[in-house]
Amino acid sequence: MNKAFVFDFDDTLATTDALTLVRTHVHGNVVGRLTPQQMNTHKLPPKCYYDFREFEDDTFVQQANPLWLLALVKEVHAEGHPVFILTARQHMVSDAIYVWLKKHGVEAATVCCVGGGEDTIPISKKRVLLDIVEKHDKVYFYDDSEENVNIFRHEKLRSYQV
Repeated sequence: MNKAFVFDFDDTLATTDALTLVRTHVHGNVVGRLTPQQMNTHKLPPKCYYDFREFEDDTFVQQANPLWLLALVKEVHAEGHPVFILTARQHMVSDAIYVWLKKHGVEAATVCCVGGGEDTIPISKKRVLLDIVEKHDKVYFYDDSEENVNIFRHEKLRSYQV
């Protein structure tokens, strides 16, 4: 059976000190700082925007602390199954994530960064997952966001919120 394993990065495989800043449109003042977990349910106040610059800095990835799920990543990689990373981060940190995984003994098949596009993160993640589902008999998807885990149902896809 041709299986694939797909993992989110932030708060699924690792934690970092990177925060999303909430800024006002008028003066750009910081009115909030959010962890990735807080971002999952945050409602943006009127006249504000999200500033993701810390998630564009690969230093935060290089210093990431692995979480317990990394053991599963290592196990399925050792069994020869492809490991995909599907993150809301922007493409500029994909190499840093790849290197971080390699440092932990895992070579990712692909690091897909879907942040910064016109679509919402769940829609962008769904598009990538559909492509992976088409190419494998069974796909296992792990993410800390309930919204991302529930983006679609498919008989080949097993989703787990962590």
